[in-house]
Amino acid sequence: MISRLPILTAGWLASLLGLWAGAPATASAQTRILFVGNSFTHGKFAPVLNYNAANVIDENYGLPSSSPRYEATDNSGGQWSGIPGIFKKFADQAGLNYEVHLEALAGNSLENHYTKALSVINQAKWDQVVLQELSTGPLPSARGGNRNSLYTYSTKLEQTVHAANPAAQLYLYETWARADMTYPANSTYAGFPIDTMAQDLHRGTYAAFARDGHFVAVAPAGDAWMLAIKQGVAMPNPYSPVAGKLNLWGSDNYHPSKYASYLNACVLFYTITGVDPRTLGSAEQAASALSIAPATAATLQALAYQQVSPAPLPVQLVAFTAHAVGPATVALAWQTASEATSAYFEVERSADGVHFAAVGRVAAAGTSTTARAYTYTDAAAPASALYYRLHQVDQNGRATYSPVRPARLAATSGLTLAPNPTQGGAAHLSGVSPGTAVWVLDTLGQVVRVTAADQAGTAVLAGLPAGLYLVRTSLGTVRLSVE
Repeated sequence: MISRLPILTAGWLASLLGLWAGAPATASAQTRILFVGNSFTHGKFAPVLNYNAANVIDENYGLPSSSPRYEATDNSGGQWSGIPGIFKKFADQAGLNYEVHLEALAGNSLENHYTKALSVINQAKWDQVVLQELSTGPLPSARGGNRNSLYTYSTKLEQTVHAANPAAQLYLYETWARADMTYPANSTYAGFPIDTMAQDLHRGTYAAFARDGHFVAVAPAGDAWMLAIKQGVAMPNPYSPVAGKLNLWGSDNYHPSKYASYLNACVLFYTITGVDPRTLGSAEQAASALSIAPATAATLQALAYQQVSPAPLPVQLVAFTAHAVGPATVALAWQTASEATSAYFEVERSADGVHFAAVGRVAAAGTSTTARAYTYTDAAAPASALYYRLHQVDQNGRATYSPVRPARLAATSGLTLAPNPTQGGAAHLSGVSPGTAVWVLDTLGQVVRVTAADQAGTAVLAGLPAGLYLVRTSLGTVRLSVE
């Protein structure tokens, strides 16, 4: 299982602090979020399908039947909103200024969205984008899944979004186990417990998350379903209903019921905003509109909080980068905010993002309540696309893993940044063409400066406060340390 340590991409620390402390997030400026998915995203059934539709922009509404994005299935005659509509209502009640957009077509995979909907997705205005794969996509091929497509097109869509807006935050929305694929005779998972399919979905989704390394987090909706079942809140088998327990499945036994849609929205809301869903309370407005009893709403909010909130970790990692600095050299750097009885960090390398081997070890601080910085240079990196992660081990033998970071040795294309680190002076980025745009991002993932290379192909970066930065161009990304 991939450890859910903070993610080094847009929104690293903002997401981290919200998840760890449950602190209310504020949004003084409007945040535009796009939900990309299918009927698991729009919910399929009333009352969820059209809930709060007046406050959600359905990107496909009104398109002619000749359009590849025509809403041909479940067409209710009105705009769709679905689970994003519930998210929007949560945001309004929390005082968050969100503009919510929906790009969701029944039966569509991420590959379909890449081929049909790039005109919607490839826009610089998106601050946040949520991607949900088909219900079977993350499954292994032996179970009818297509993980290679998930890996390929989640990355292609991530790259498309970040090309348009380097500061955008992206999330993967985990799907859930289907009762119709588990309980009927001769179904794919017949004879197995419901959590078998859930575990396969979890592995596929988190593998996509780890292989890419540029998503902020996974919204673990499917895991929250299993938590609801394990705690006795929801029934495990809708074909054998249990009185007093919620049915998370709709009438077809695979789409979400209104209860599951509400739980999913709570998971998404907490994952994306960092606002504790329990603060919405039993009188929450979406639950009332969906005829969900106040006590049930509070229970579902608490389940989402319990699922998304990470357990305390011996090391609080706040930054981790892997950056090619030569034809066979990768420089790694990471920072911790605190450590408790930490022993060492083992640097692991992979050629495929799945199978890792140790290449070096760095001693840890032990116990520390102040920020610590670490570096490691892999001077024997093979000339190929590579992936790195940290295997952190504490003095009691407990271990956790960092997110995976890609390091493509060809990606720098001759970029140089010197002096680096700089002692508060100017750093010069060279190796780019005159006029090339240069973005500087801080550790919150926020763009703090936008400039361009001069006629000599050099961008001068001066006056930056002390800290770590990513300097991004169309040719690649380099790390800058200002001391």
